[in-house]
Amino acid sequence: MNLRKLTSGLAFSCLAFLAATLTLLAQEPVNLVRNPGFEEIGADGRALGWGGQAPYYTVSTETAKTGKASLHFSHKEPKPYVLCGQNIKLDKKKFYHFGVWVKSSGMKGAGPTICVQWWGKDNKFLGGVYPGGVKDTNSEWLLVEDHVRRIPDEAVRFDITCYCRQGSTGDAWFDDVFLYEYIPPFLGVLTTDCYRHYTTGEPMTVFAAVTPQGDVRPENLPGISLKLLTTDGKELQSFKPMGGPDETSISFVVPTADLAPGDYVIRLDALNPGNGKTESKQLTIHRVTALPAWKSYIDSHRRLIVDGKPFFPLGMYFGGISDSDLEIYRNSPFNCLMPYHQLKRETLDKTEAAGIKVLYSVKDFYSGRAKLKTPEEASARTASVVQAFKDHPAIIAWYINDELPLKMIDELSARRDQMEQLDPGRPTWVVLYQINKIRDYIPSFDVIGTDPYPIPTRPPSHALDWARKTTKGAFSCFPNWMVPQAFNWASYWKGYGKTDEEVLACRAPTATELKAMTWMCIAGGATGLVYYSWTDLHRMDKLIKDGGRALRRDPFDVRWAEVKAVAADVKRLDQVLLGIETPLAITPAPETPDDIGVRLFGKDGETWLLAVNANNEKSATVTFTAPKAVTCLGQELGGKPPKIADTTITLELEPLEVTMLRLK
Repeated sequence: MNLRKLTSGLAFSCLAFLAATLTLLAQEPVNLVRNPGFEEIGADGRALGWGGQAPYYTVSTETAKTGKASLHFSHKEPKPYVLCGQNIKLDKKKFYHFGVWVKSSGMKGAGPTICVQWWGKDNKFLGGVYPGGVKDTNSEWLLVEDHVRRIPDEAVRFDITCYCRQGSTGDAWFDDVFLYEYIPPFLGVLTTDCYRHYTTGEPMTVFAAVTPQGDVRPENLPGISLKLLTTDGKELQSFKPMGGPDETSISFVVPTADLAPGDYVIRLDALNPGNGKTESKQLTIHRVTALPAWKSYIDSHRRLIVDGKPFFPLGMYFGGISDSDLEIYRNSPFNCLMPYHQLKRETLDKTEAAGIKVLYSVKDFYSGRAKLKTPEEASARTASVVQAFKDHPAIIAWYINDELPLKMIDELSARRDQMEQLDPGRPTWVVLYQINKIRDYIPSFDVIGTDPYPIPTRPPSHALDWARKTTKGAFSCFPNWMVPQAFNWASYWKGYGKTDEEVLACRAPTATELKAMTWMCIAGGATGLVYYSWTDLHRMDKLIKDGGRALRRDPFDVRWAEVKAVAADVKRLDQVLLGIETPLAITPAPETPDDIGVRLFGKDGETWLLAVNANNEKSATVTFTAPKAVTCLGQELGGKPPKIADTTITLELEPLEVTMLRLK
């Protein structure tokens, strides 16, 4: 290989990309949406260029953000589900900023919003970007916006759509839709693989999220360097980037063994290829001789350590906790719970006496929520709760964000920092559905989780997909406490405007699906599980007329028995899941389908191989190769016995089948 020619070609490609992008910058941005203000009206009274309008979408000449017209949505019934959009042309190698101004009145449901979507060949739906809606605008025009940062290569058709999500009723208005090419920041979040950036001398891996630039790997772009500085700015050492876990990241390894105890700054400088400007990110790291005496913390293996011992969080969401709830729950495999309601000290005393730990929620204490008007009020309320309960031994973590939007990232990050100051001895946990934006949220959490609830509208494999994306999105160095579905969506669908027929057709996960999704989460990297939810198991045990949410009873005793059985398997194997020995480097065959979840664990000199078939329709035969001849010492969780020939392991997995092999 001619390295000189390769390097020259790479440099030329980078410069060409830079020149092309700078030319684009010099031009006035062009709105790629036709008739964005709905001012062009056809003879039929409809907005030109927009499809799917009457009778639920009409042009209003009485209300407008700018100009003389807007798009008016009016719907008194939750059905039919209607949209108003137009086809657009997008370049799959470019980035886009899109949005719309909205106003609503009497809206029930998620409220007005906008999305950009794409399809492949044969009209196969491939996905899109879906910002959250605005349910109540208080008669003001509010902006809903987002970015398109990655378009699948197989996409061939695109649209932009104004809509109110399924089941929405009321009135909403849309105006001044826009879709522009834009040049995003090159540098995203900067973080390390050490809990709260504390190191006792081990090498520290630094990760940075970056925006991909064409076909050039980000670590090969010019103008990127990481510097290790003293707190007064003296440079101690510099480092060149290496490849990260994917094409949207770079990494650096920083040795810390020779650093004197104290604080240091790592600063990343990079030249944005899109505009030629230098961007910088920095954070403070802490070199210590020994870790602080934290009650709970995350170790280097992503494990929660509680009172000096590894702890696998296995819990459920609650509303409030009654004495009867606690009596049932304590006689189960679960070791913790997450109550939405604020708990009194008396209740915390009871959970501790029952051997149940608490993930304490302060998730609602943000400006605009819980009657808190400003970030200062929200911060003060948070401080009062934490100060009141931080001495209680039942609490092992603080729950600080339940799916709040990314536009709040400054307040969310400030809350994480505040929690560390108020109670440095416990980590913070957040749960998101914003699965493709995990990295953007990293400054706001110590522990991440996501909540895939696919049944009955999506396949169970959704749980494996989300667990993998959550782990990868957090650079595989943050704990991942997933939230598996243990509830029936029928508990909520009536309130979402679904018909009685739809609600009655809804169902909870089967016992097989529940088991499979649990182990999918673990195969995808989960280091804890908190099921949603105990409260819904009870709600579905009562008909609506009796104060519950069921049109058809889903008996608590039946569902609870299924949930307990799955949790019992996890509890029985939790020491394996907490094992930190290096397992044998057993690898699945290259042709293994993506819906086969695999994870290896090492304990007591043995390798434990977890495999789950996330496909609910097709069986699979999976072949693994071990670095040496192995013997199967035992098999957990069911499945057919493996076929082992020297270094080759073959598993036959039925749809949604789970197995775990103990190998030596």
